[in-house]
Amino acid sequence: MPLVIGRPLRRLEDPPLITGQGHYAGDIKLDGLLHMALVRSTLAHAHVSSIDLGQARAMAGVVAIWTAADLPEQTRFLTDWLPPDMKDRPRPVLVAGEVNSVGDAIVAVVAETPYQAEDAAAAIFVDLEPLPAAGTLEAALADGAPRVHEGMESNIGRSKTFEYGDADAAFSGDSVIARATLTTARICGAAMEPRVVTARREDDRLTVWASTQGVFTVRDQVAERLGLEKEQVRVIAEDVGGGFGPKGTVYPEEVLAAHAAWTLHRPVRWTASRSEDTATTVMGHGSRFEMEIAAGPDGRLRALRGRLLHDIGAYGAAGASQPDIIVPHMMSAYVLPAFKVQADVVHTNAAPTGFVRGGGRPLGNYVIERMLDRLARELDMDPAELRRKNLVQPGQMPYDTGFPQGRSTIVYDSGDYPRLLETALEQVRYEEVRRQQAQPDGRLVGVGVACCVESSGFGSGEPARVRLDRDGTAHLFLGSTPQGQGHRTFAAQVLADRLGWPLERIRVTAGDTSGTPFALLTAGSRSAIHVGNATSAVASSARRRLLERAAELIEADPVDLVLEDGVISVRGAPAKSLPVAQAIPEGGLDVTEKWDTKQGSAYSSGCHAAVVAVDPETGGVEILRYVIVCDTGRVLNPLTMMGQMHGGLAHGLGYALFEEAIYQPDGNFVSGSFLDYTMVSAPEMKTDIRVVSMDGSTDSNPEGVKGAGESGTIPVPATISNAVEDAIRRRNPEAIVNRLPVTPERLYDMLRQR
Repeated sequence: MPLVIGRPLRRLEDPPLITGQGHYAGDIKLDGLLHMALVRSTLAHAHVSSIDLGQARAMAGVVAIWTAADLPEQTRFLTDWLPPDMKDRPRPVLVAGEVNSVGDAIVAVVAETPYQAEDAAAAIFVDLEPLPAAGTLEAALADGAPRVHEGMESNIGRSKTFEYGDADAAFSGDSVIARATLTTARICGAAMEPRVVTARREDDRLTVWASTQGVFTVRDQVAERLGLEKEQVRVIAEDVGGGFGPKGTVYPEEVLAAHAAWTLHRPVRWTASRSEDTATTVMGHGSRFEMEIAAGPDGRLRALRGRLLHDIGAYGAAGASQPDIIVPHMMSAYVLPAFKVQADVVHTNAAPTGFVRGGGRPLGNYVIERMLDRLARELDMDPAELRRKNLVQPGQMPYDTGFPQGRSTIVYDSGDYPRLLETALEQVRYEEVRRQQAQPDGRLVGVGVACCVESSGFGSGEPARVRLDRDGTAHLFLGSTPQGQGHRTFAAQVLADRLGWPLERIRVTAGDTSGTPFALLTAGSRSAIHVGNATSAVASSARRRLLERAAELIEADPVDLVLEDGVISVRGAPAKSLPVAQAIPEGGLDVTEKWDTKQGSAYSSGCHAAVVAVDPETGGVEILRYVIVCDTGRVLNPLTMMGQMHGGLAHGLGYALFEEAIYQPDGNFVSGSFLDYTMVSAPEMKTDIRVVSMDGSTDSNPEGVKGAGESGTIPVPATISNAVEDAIRRRNPEAIVNRLPVTPERLYDMLRQR
């Protein structure tokens, strides 16, 4: 039977989605459905002096109103995974006493219709007594800065130093040193579907439909907050309109809707408005880097050192662990003998930060790739040549970076980084661009390049379950929760090959806690690695069980049997066969397996190159050509992988040129809608985009795959910044692109500075 793995199959998920037949958390039709609205803080920091509920309670359709005081003790706060050295500031489900960011929920209203709930919420008067606020990183770090939470000793919630080698010694003697302060704006996930949750109680069981990346994390939090057993709660995410990281967090609204449904014995739905979603969903980035890099006169790197300041907002959500991802990705693809970076996470009176596509990796990559371009200027060396000198070589693989991680160090499993660089330079026509720059035609043209190495895949114990029915159907259940990654397609391809089953007879269910044991969320480019290998493992187990049963019926040795296209036969004697249905017991065959990685992450890699033109009169940036060369291991579905690269590029261009969630120093949020928060759209993607896949082998997992979901995004901000700086130096040789996004206003100013 021809292999299905590796075919560029169109996604099985797409037909219902593009014909309006999707089934999202807000599409669930339930009798007696109630609707929830929330009263939120309009101030970044304030005391709640009083709440007047009188008028709202008397309004038509109002069923229930809750403040924090009305919630059971265990329901009042969310817990999140935090590093052990983090000072915990748990996120309240409803605020009591002190609000700490714009959008903090204070009152929940449940009514018969959405309009009645919103009208009642608008009728509630909350008296807020303003407190001094620090809404930005700069405001939180200023001398005499107000405390984000009353009673805090410091706005710095966690400090950690990452180091190996003797970095300080490398900055002496004949070292050539480059220095820069780099800043990255806060960004939003900005998923197509705002957050929504629907909950229904049936007797002593609760079903929750959520727009989430992790049904099991929602289940566990809801069960704990409501005092239920996990087995009493089922969480489903059939279709999710984008996640990108922020939907991997559990939110107060999911707990509140579940609490309301459980308490009222009626189904309850909460749907975020776009501005509500933007203001209250975790954001990403928001960091400042004070860095310096040292090399010998020949350009060989000696050390990188500096300080990272990361804004985690008012509460310690997933953003508290961002430095643990940002900092290791400052090594990129280079031999870096010494390293020392102090990372401080800083509370501000703003929405919490967490993971957005790339999960901090683009920031670490931005640092090293920008510093290499700065160093190339100091050395008077071409940036591409500097990279050539310092790349890890194929013969050094597996490469021990020396960077401490747990009880060991980070080891790159495989890759040919020089080949990636040379291919990118060739595809972008690097030397041709350099010759054109020497003969300018009036435009400011620049070329930039950036390499990347991505830790892809995390966690262990990924489950998969397959049920084989006598009608010839194989039903695969996955614990992972997709939001566009194509689980139903690539997992079906793996099952078809590893089980020997016709693709058209395979069904795949994902994002349902009733289908498998506990599974981690979909994030960190882990799906191909963990879901793919878990599917392969359960397919192999089911195949073995079938062949053992068939061997008894055919009277043959199981090792001599072949299962292909729904038929079991004896190898070399195809006439001696039986339909696979005869080997399936009455009631079907149900098999569950867990796949555990033994080597940790697989490290995908890539090199991006861009040619841009900058309009000196407007500061506008036009991307003339963009090249992605990637090594994502064995490719399960080339069409899906290409889609990930194009989508990742769009995300990265947003980080580089457009996206900025703006808070004023007092915590006022001023970019809460798409009128003020700009994302990449179709015109920005209308350029010459070339993707070259180089399938590098890896033995880090049985299927030989590496992650692809974020490698299209990670190097984009650095690549674009390098290209833009290269362009504007034709007009202003001292220009430094040191801030994301690179907006026309900032470029216009840089072009006129001396």
